[in-house]
Amino acid sequence: MALVQDLGLAQVSLLGGRPDLVFLVVAGWAFLRGSVEGTVWAFIGGILLDLFSGGPFGAITFSLLLAALFVGQQWGRELGSTFLQLFLLVLITCFAYHLVLLLILGWSAHPVDWRYALSHVAAPSAVLNAVLAPFVHWPLSWLDRRTRPEGFTFDGA
Repeated sequence: MALVQDLGLAQVSLLGGRPDLVFLVVAGWAFLRGSVEGTVWAFIGGILLDLFSGGPFGAITFSLLLAALFVGQQWGRELGSTFLQLFLLVLITCFAYHLVLLLILGWSAHPVDWRYALSHVAAPSAVLNAVLAPFVHWPLSWLDRRTRPEGFTFDGA
């Protein structure tokens, strides 16, 4: 997923938003299996993305770990359909993911144009990824059903 995102989706942009495939898979898996498994995949995917990144090493990993911890909780599970829950969680978490990345960039002496980054990158990316989340959820849900031991749950999920 990290290679597909970095090589195949690097130039894809819709009104400034970019699909974050690794983020979507981590968020989808954390939603299905809980924060423990989500953080494992966040760590692996984050390290790989950090290796491809020109930013401070560990920034993406840290941001993905926080996202997996947040999505893996039982927030808003009573808010209706699974797709609505996932949409809202990914919308909020993706924006927060970008905000944490921007904070780390700022703290590590990289120049950050906050107005542009929040309004033209973070917000459009959050909306785009929230719209894409159900499409990623479907194959992950299938994989979850195929690999989850019968009667076994993760983090109460």
